[in-house]
Amino acid sequence: MQRRGEVIELTMTITIILLYLLSFLLVWQFAGYPSLMAIVALKSKPKDKDFSYQPSVSIIVPTYNEAKVV
Repeated sequence: MQRRGEVIELTMTITIILLYLLSFLLVWQFAGYPSLMAIVALKSKPKDKDFSYQPSVSIIVPTYNEAKVV
């Protein structure tokens, strides 16, 4: 059976671990991940664009007996 002091010590240890983990996640969200994405963007090569490509476009008009109006 654990004594009261051991339970408090275990609770404090878990609390400190959670504090460090959540602090790391907060810093990672606002600084680490954007920095990583900036580095990846700098290292990747820009792709050549093909401006001669013209996509086909279709327009669908859902109507019923509206041939005179459309």
